[in-house]
Amino acid sequence: MELLPPDFQVLIFDLDDTLYKEVDFVVSGYRHIDRLLVADYGTQPDEAFNVMLDAFDHGINPFDCLEKHLNAIGVEIPNAIEWMVTEYRSHIPMLKLSDETREMLEHMKALGVPMFIITDGRSFTQRNKIRALRLYEYIPWENIFISEEMGCEKTNPAAFNEIKHRYPSTDRERVEYVFVGDNPAKDFLVANTNGALSVLLLDDGSNIHPQDIKVDKKHQAKFFIKRFKELDDYINDQIYC
Repeated sequence: MELLPPDFQVLIFDLDDTLYKEVDFVVSGYRHIDRLLVADYGTQPDEAFNVMLDAFDHGINPFDCLEKHLNAIGVEIPNAIEWMVTEYRSHIPMLKLSDETREMLEHMKALGVPMFIITDGRSFTQRNKIRALRLYEYIPWENIFISEEMGCEKTNPAAFNEIKHRYPSTDRERVEYVFVGDNPAKDFLVANTNGALSVLLLDDGSNIHPQDIKVDKKHQAKFFIKRFKELDDYINDQIYC
């Protein structure tokens, strides 16, 4: 028997490589370190950036590679790797939403669809990303759950349970929870075990984490989209069916 359309929908997003491309944060962090080295240690513009980006492209630790490069050219920085990592994680990133993502969020907000973010990561780093992307214009701060602040990763149901508590599904009003992510390794477990619609945003070739990995059924998304326009159309169809 086919279920009737839901009475209400709640959208839950992963952050990195879902609402924006994580590689953009990586590039922003490398640019930040490069600028500091130029200003404080006299390296050439783009020198450090190119070393780090080349290491990243080859799957090598970029901080180790940059430290070796700096040593080779006679630049000594106390606790160099610790300094690099701290600057990388805490810098204010240069990020922006794609037009398609922004248009989808604007439309969902206009429709009155409640939206949430559940993301793994450090509080300061993730909040800097959210501020840079201006996601708070669409998703209130109280609807954003970050693993460091929660004390557990997204594979823990705590954040999802809080969302269900705020928007409970009952016999009189059926709520459909829609979780959109990119990483089958950990994004969809909680959604699937709670009867949510799990949606995989397919990699356009620039994602950090691979999607072609073997996972059991409880980790597999139920629905696949190439673009947010497909999600927008689905939500719109459900509301106005």
